[in-house]
Amino acid sequence: NQVIVDDCVVDLKNRYVALALAILFPAAGHFYQGRKNKAYLFAACILGLFLMGMVIGRGRVVYASFSPDDFRIQYPAQAMVGLPAAPALLQAWIGNRDPERKFLNGFMAAPPISPNARNNREALSRWHLESSAGMELGTLYTAVAGLLNLLVILDAFGGPMPMPQSNQRRKQPSSS
Repeated sequence: NQVIVDDCVVDLKNRYVALALAILFPAAGHFYQGRKNKAYLFAACILGLFLMGMVIGRGRVVYASFSPDDFRIQYPAQAMVGLPAAPALLQAWIGNRDPERKFLNGFMAAPPISPNARNNREALSRWHLESSAGMELGTLYTAVAGLLNLLVILDAFGGPMPMPQSNQRRKQPSSS
């Protein structure tokens, strides 16, 4: 499980353990492999982007809802951040069993259904109105953070891409 990149040997250790750790938390796979500089950079970028999205969206942009009234297609991308997005899935699971019960004071829960409404569209509309464009921008930031972490997960599993070792490609004249 070693890769040679720029004349340096990179030990990927157990790639499946690195994969599991990377899925759980951004850059944990790289940290496990000893690629600590990359781990710090990736964790700062991904978690910073995710947290910035949460701040811009007033903490309301990451929630799991798969109901026809509020199908949250962005959540699978957000969930790729790993454990930082896990409370949303737990909130959805608890909310499906008992809509009145909330975990962590409703953090990462879907918009509440008002007593005189049949769905949560009114609360969702209120959230959008209160935050202006913050809901859309925060959702975008958190989804991009998850998709960026997908690339980091793949890098932890596959390792850095080595450059071609053949000099034959370099000696060929360009045909332009």
